[in-house]
Amino acid sequence: MTASAGAAASTDTGPPPSARRRRAATAGALIAAFGGFAGFNLTLSALPAYAVRSGAGPSGAGTLTAALMAATLVVQPCTPWLFARLGRRHSLALSGALLGLPCLALPAVSTLPALTGLAAVRGLGFGMFVVAGVTFTAELFPPDRRGRAIGWYGAVVGVAGVLGAPLGIALARRGAYSPVFTLAAGTAALVLAGSLGFPRTGPPVRPSRARSDRRATRGTWRSVRPMAGPLLVETASTAAYGVVFTFLPLTAAAAPGALLAAQASTVLSRLGAGRLIDRFGGRPVLVPAGLATTLGTAAGAASHTPALLMAGAVLFGAGFGAVQSATLILALRAAGDRPGGLALAGVAWNIAFDGGTGVGSLAGGPVLLLGGPAALFPATATLLAVILLLDLRFAASPHRGNAGGPPE
Repeated sequence: MTASAGAAASTDTGPPPSARRRRAATAGALIAAFGGFAGFNLTLSALPAYAVRSGAGPSGAGTLTAALMAATLVVQPCTPWLFARLGRRHSLALSGALLGLPCLALPAVSTLPALTGLAAVRGLGFGMFVVAGVTFTAELFPPDRRGRAIGWYGAVVGVAGVLGAPLGIALARRGAYSPVFTLAAGTAALVLAGSLGFPRTGPPVRPSRARSDRRATRGTWRSVRPMAGPLLVETASTAAYGVVFTFLPLTAAAAPGALLAAQASTVLSRLGAGRLIDRFGGRPVLVPAGLATTLGTAAGAASHTPALLMAGAVLFGAGFGAVQSATLILALRAAGDRPGGLALAGVAWNIAFDGGTGVGSLAGGPVLLLGGPAALFPATATLLAVILLLDLRFAASPHRGNAGGPPE
């Protein structure tokens, strides 16, 4: 991605929206968030099971998830350029179409190449959608109100996960795949409906050509560097998330209840953390939230102590939800309100989220095989603690600005 593309990402925003336009756009963003993530969670477990039933086997099921996430990561660096070309409304609508239309075709196909291709198309839509969600929501509010806005957005995303994932699993276990895909297409239609809340704009601005690709790349790296600390914490926390949600069901009989408690705790935490961030800044919230996430992750080793496991899950969810809001706000403030800064922060944060989740899920398997849950969960917690300490040292550097602090 070039610096000129990132700089043009917010060129269609125009002057600050009026209160009425902001309310309409905020409602649209939340409707779209619920629809997109509900559909994603509906199919996250059901589609691999459908592939297994179609004869692809476990490796084929893994291929579908890998194709989905690979396409998500590939498209995310290109999203500022797409937003500049298409504008907010059309970008969000296109992401919804890419998420929903393949679901209508899924009942008619069963071969692994066809399923993989449809999963990749949905990954492109999901990659556009997640960056658009955090970027457009952040653009609607001034910095001193952005924490609450991101908190509400995160809470809606959490509710979509709490409702969508169990329903998708339950329907898949009954072999009701057609209803799953129909529901997923219907929830994707909410993304298109939500896009209508954003105002119509003039013709999209064509990004100007960079004078030098090398100079543009250097500019992009200079822009990302101030976000390095929060992005590292985000990567480490989502690696812990990948470990907990992938391997706890394999190591603890009480895992279903514990994970549900963690999800519910995450939703409540996102709401509360937003207000605290607006009042005190991102850094004072990130430190205790990171500590709670670390302790909650370590509690995953208590696989034969349901009460301790449940308490750790609640603590993990509370910390993880607040870490998500705090790291995003810190990245946004480090990027500044200059044109393209918010879009670049949204891209970087989402890549950190997806990359961390993937790394945790992949690296956790060998550790679990070698040392069991007594090694996996404490080792993951230790890694997160080390990253938090490094971020604190980075933030305390005299050459570091006060990004993420409360507004004056």
